[in-house]
Amino acid sequence: MAAKIIERTGLRERLKIYRDRVHAAEILANIIEDLVDDDTCLAALPNGGVPIGVTVAEMLDIELGLMMVARLLIPWEGMRGFGALSSDGILEINWDNVKRFNIAQEIVEKQFRSAKSKIDEMLRRFGSKAAEISRYRTMILVDDGIASGYTMLTSIKSIRRRWKGRIIAAAPTGFEDGINLLKSAADMIVCPNIRSTIHTRDAYIDFPKLDYEEVEKILREFKERSPSLFIGYI
Repeated sequence: MAAKIIERTGLRERLKIYRDRVHAAEILANIIEDLVDDDTCLAALPNGGVPIGVTVAEMLDIELGLMMVARLLIPWEGMRGFGALSSDGILEINWDNVKRFNIAQEIVEKQFRSAKSKIDEMLRRFGSKAAEISRYRTMILVDDGIASGYTMLTSIKSIRRRWKGRIIAAAPTGFEDGINLLKSAADMIVCPNIRSTIHTRDAYIDFPKLDYEEVEKILREFKERSPSLFIGYI
């Protein structure tokens, strides 16, 4: 059964509608508020999903975990990826991009190793405490945008393998093809701004690149403000 999609039709195809990630998260929180109860938790996808998750968690008083997932990048295409890897070994490859960009097998293997190293670094930086998720009935995966959809898909499949609850994929903006990729994996998709172009940054006025040091600072300050809300890595 295909996931239900919740969007704001008045925002479809619009550009530069969010001041920054915090503003986007505030709008997202207002939409998902009615989907939240005491058995709900959030899972933020690094890096851009962390300020989204922190903002939503504090606005709605929801517990937040960090999804350990890393992208496989095309070295000569900046931040464009061709798949993602989760900490428990779920690997999803965008074979269309592999063919389109003529990515050799040795590049695939190198990026796989790089993704593993990134996950190890995140565990060192952000904490290696595993979240106890068995008590939740709904998990909302949040990111700052859905592009090709493979990072979110990897995260969903990782959770599905070890947990039996309702999974909602949520992002302030998303590429229509990426959202379609998730229809058979998620139970629901919340994306106010759906577009026919892939670049997440086009929905934002201010969209700085976040590195691990900045994410670590955001999480540290969140834990100081709301120590009871952070549950660990997922």
